[in-house]
Amino acid sequence: MSEKFLIAPFSSGLVKNLPVWQTPEESFYELENAYVHRGVIKKRFGSKYIGAADDLLLGQLKSRLRVHVGTTDGNGDISDTVPAGSVLKAGQMFSISDEIFTVPEVGLPVTMLTTGAATTHTYDTDTGAFVFVGATAATKVYWYPSEPVMGLTLYEAGSINNHSAIAFDTRFVYRYTSAGWGRVGAQIYKADTLDYFSSTNFSGVKIEDTALFATNFYKNEANSDSMYYTLDGITWAVFRPKFYTAGAAPENTVITAKIVKPFKSRLLLFDTYEYYLAGTAYKSFKNRVRYSSVNGPLSAYGWLVAKQTGYIGGGWIDAPTEQEIISVQYVKDRMIVYFERSTYELVYTGNESLPFIWQKLSSDLGATATFGSVPFESGCLAIGSTGVHSCNGVTVTRADNKIPDEIFTFLNISDAVKRVYGIKDYFEELFYWSIPNQKMNDVSSYPDTLLVYNYENQSWATFDDSITCFGYFEQTLSATWEDDYRTWEDDTNTWGSGTRIANHRQVLAGNQQGFVFTMDHGSNSNASVLQVSKVDGETLTVIDHNLSTNDYVRLYNSGVEVQDIIYRVYDTPTVDTIILEGIDLAAYAGGATLARVSRVSIKSTAWNPYSKQGFNVNLHKITFAVKKTVSGEISVNYNPSQSNLDMIEYGEQSGAWLGTNVLETFPYDLVPLEASQSLLWHSVYFQGQGNSIQIHLTWSDKQMKDINIVGSALVIEGIILNTSSAGSMG
Repeated sequence: MSEKFLIAPFSSGLVKNLPVWQTPEESFYELENAYVHRGVIKKRFGSKYIGAADDLLLGQLKSRLRVHVGTTDGNGDISDTVPAGSVLKAGQMFSISDEIFTVPEVGLPVTMLTTGAATTHTYDTDTGAFVFVGATAATKVYWYPSEPVMGLTLYEAGSINNHSAIAFDTRFVYRYTSAGWGRVGAQIYKADTLDYFSSTNFSGVKIEDTALFATNFYKNEANSDSMYYTLDGITWAVFRPKFYTAGAAPENTVITAKIVKPFKSRLLLFDTYEYYLAGTAYKSFKNRVRYSSVNGPLSAYGWLVAKQTGYIGGGWIDAPTEQEIISVQYVKDRMIVYFERSTYELVYTGNESLPFIWQKLSSDLGATATFGSVPFESGCLAIGSTGVHSCNGVTVTRADNKIPDEIFTFLNISDAVKRVYGIKDYFEELFYWSIPNQKMNDVSSYPDTLLVYNYENQSWATFDDSITCFGYFEQTLSATWEDDYRTWEDDTNTWGSGTRIANHRQVLAGNQQGFVFTMDHGSNSNASVLQVSKVDGETLTVIDHNLSTNDYVRLYNSGVEVQDIIYRVYDTPTVDTIILEGIDLAAYAGGATLARVSRVSIKSTAWNPYSKQGFNVNLHKITFAVKKTVSGEISVNYNPSQSNLDMIEYGEQSGAWLGTNVLETFPYDLVPLEASQSLLWHSVYFQGQGNSIQIHLTWSDKQMKDINIVGSALVIEGIILNTSSAGSMG
């Protein structure tokens, strides 16, 4: 006799700390591009350009870091150079009005691809000189450096919940306006792709001013990058605090610091690089914190140490360890400082002569990633060499006990761990960490995975994304159909949802090509944020693509009739080239972009309702409670007794195949009432027997190429197993 067993609600997420048959029935052995949220399984959400839809050719222009390099004359002509000190390379881009110019390769000079009518369009990748003839007259010319995004922050001055977004790449600072990203400040940094920016706002310099401080911690003696600050979000000034003077001549200064944070009305600099004139020496103090006087970070005397003329409360304190400061985070009104293999609290004493002291919280748990620590209501989480560590201000413990071995799959070699970056998504109650993950066919160390943690139910999952850093974005308008969503399938919002109302705080993300986009909870598709710089048959030049063989991508704006099609990545010969299966772009004129198509993979634990009685299980069918879509579906495979056999394939070969093994999430034509329902109960039939049964929900290769399927939502609210016992297990 068949029996029914309900599995709902879902709460555990990814669990890999026990043998698969011992894990809770509502947990999962694999949960990729899906996650558990408020009792249901949901396909991961997508991302969007800032202020424009994914299918618009010009959408990429407003969502990419760019530099205004001149204006064409009355004939549409201009000759000039990009800023001195810039990185010059293939994969960069120019735009004049709606005409896009793509740099396909290095050259002295090289003729750029163009989507418009300009007659001359050259770029010298040795000198930075560019020439345009016959473009749109009297129009701004923008240059897109295509450097990785190295920092995202807000300048917290002005209207509430409408603060300006600020971005950094390896060379420039940018500010977002309704016209798109534009360079601000005159500084040109010299850092490489591992020197991320630490930034912070500080109020109290003057009553009317808020200062934004930023540092990338690039150290090279006299050639180091300075720290900078701004009082308006546009103009930036060098910030090199002087902490010792001999008469009127300042001698000792802080050149740069790894982390800058405000605390107790003082500005603090962690892990400092300092210059001492008396010894003509640059010195690194990896365990040091320097602090300003109260409200004095920009005062001429604000950093002077005790016994100096003009001293008003500045100073320093070294931690009682030779380990390096790695990360700093707040826990309520306390400051937690992570070192390589230990954790301390920087305790505020209230004593003006010694305002801070060190207190050790853990002797063996620390952090490895400067930007991998994320705060939450009762503590903070940090990525360490032995796991994800949680600190509540008193103790430090591991928070990833359900997935204890996942941390060891991260690229913990060389400097790749420096690329780990975390943020909190308040809307979805999630933490994300962008991490470089180990794959056999990886050809780049840029992050390719998001480790996802639901802090409400302590569940884990993984997404595939290539993101260099995160921030927040408040300069949003309310979502509209015309500008934001292509089809009903691509919009998962409900009428009562809070997604994309005006000034709604969104998670902002940047990637290795200088694209900046929002993590959009109302979208089912990823933003198209990889530029195609050159095409040679089936080989596409996509600089720092960070894709792997058998990934899938969607092509946009190719200018020929094959656009908006999904392709499989057949091979990745280099970090800058991919081979797409079956593509033909012989007439490519530039302007095309690729979007990663994320493949859902949900693998259950090993189910057997009769294991306590010592019986095998016979699985007849599974009924899924799914949210209704227009055209969504997913394949359901199954494995008896924890085998690796493809039972769908074997069933087809043996003639025991009971159907398509496809779970449709759209209404059945033969059940008219379903068209008016929001929740559907659909069954998939099986013929499996063993000591346990695992199911695997994923898209087949054919389904991966169907835009309507992969662009659909997937929400599973419950699972009913229809089973019977099938003899003794022993």
